[in-house]
Amino acid sequence: MLHQFTFKNFKSFKEETTLDMLASSIKEHPYDVVTDVMAEKVLKVAAIYGANASGKSTVIEAFAIMKNLVLYSFRQNVFSAKNVIETHWFEEKNVPTAFNVIFSTESGIYQYGFSVLEGVILEEYLYQRDPKVKKEAYVELFSKTGDRLSGELLDSLGTQNILELIEEDTLVISVISKLKVPFAQTVFDWFKEAKIIDYGNPKKELRLSHFNQENTIGNPLLSLLENESEKKKLEKFIQAIDVGIYKLGIVQDVLTEDLLNARSAGELKRIVTYHKNPKTGELLLTPLESESSGTLKMLTLYVDLKRILDSGGTIFVDELDAKLHPLLLRYIIIMFHDEKTNPNNAQLIFSTQEIFTLDKDNFRRDEIWFTDKTDDGISELYSLADYVDDEEKKVRNDASYGKDYILGRYKSIPTLRRIEDIDG
Repeated sequence: MLHQFTFKNFKSFKEETTLDMLASSIKEHPYDVVTDVMAEKVLKVAAIYGANASGKSTVIEAFAIMKNLVLYSFRQNVFSAKNVIETHWFEEKNVPTAFNVIFSTESGIYQYGFSVLEGVILEEYLYQRDPKVKKEAYVELFSKTGDRLSGELLDSLGTQNILELIEEDTLVISVISKLKVPFAQTVFDWFKEAKIIDYGNPKKELRLSHFNQENTIGNPLLSLLENESEKKKLEKFIQAIDVGIYKLGIVQDVLTEDLLNARSAGELKRIVTYHKNPKTGELLLTPLESESSGTLKMLTLYVDLKRILDSGGTIFVDELDAKLHPLLLRYIIIMFHDEKTNPNNAQLIFSTQEIFTLDKDNFRRDEIWFTDKTDDGISELYSLADYVDDEEKKVRNDASYGKDYILGRYKSIPTLRRIEDIDG
């Protein structure tokens, strides 16, 4: 489970910023808290609210950049357009961007981080929580600053041997995980299993329908439907959220001469939906691409959420509420809170604009986060549990979170002006 994610000098975030998944001492919704390894109390859900361009998506993007560098920094041209680190716009060029995570696996708790300046790795470190010490103490597995490399993990490999494999834009963790070094492989795999999804991208649902028409290789939805027990679970979910689909199926496309000329492979499979005629009870076949974009999103969302709920781990979702009815969003939050539907303590971290669910019945105060921008264009991230108003008072657990948020009592809302009042 993710315990903390910290980053600094990334896009609109200039100062050190932490998304903290460790539960605070507040008492509401005790069953939403997991007792993790070493008796740490960890949250399963975090929701990030804020105005457009306030930094909600940037929090998720920062983690995505960190993950990509861990997984791919040993490859050439890692600092491609996808992995370009944009520092704060007004920051001096000699200030590095830094990333740090504290997370748990079955083998213990780890802290890993690094700093980057113009594509060069300045510092990197990996620590493991010492299980022999009651108080919080960490053992240095490795630490690298410039050409200096140390740590228990490297004793058997030889420092010089590792340094010869590492370029200035390469992370140590990326290299030694490929050498199957203990702990390093564990950390690498944790990043690999963490999921990041952007539902603000309108092409995502289009890819689902077009993908099924043209190519079925590696299609996770098709794989689910070809497994009878998984197919029944998916159909039960679809019926529960009431999108009008009675069941789903797979049909084989007719291979026209054009399709045969376009492809040398054999059969083409296509996912279809069935709707029941309310008068006759007849099932009517419908191409998947004819469903609404909201329905297509729910199908892709099911696949993404099922993977993480089945295995445990952490999923970041940008704009989870896009094209979702508020009750469906609440349904998903309950799925993660409920130990029956989430037996492996998977974590859901998402950004949203939807305030129907922003209340004390759905969230603890430490599960609610806000982003806001100062007059200097600097983003801030803070939890409702830590927020203090102008009178130095914290938010009570019986407050109307959604209503107060819209009224601007937690900041984090757009400042709107009449267009005719804006000069030139």
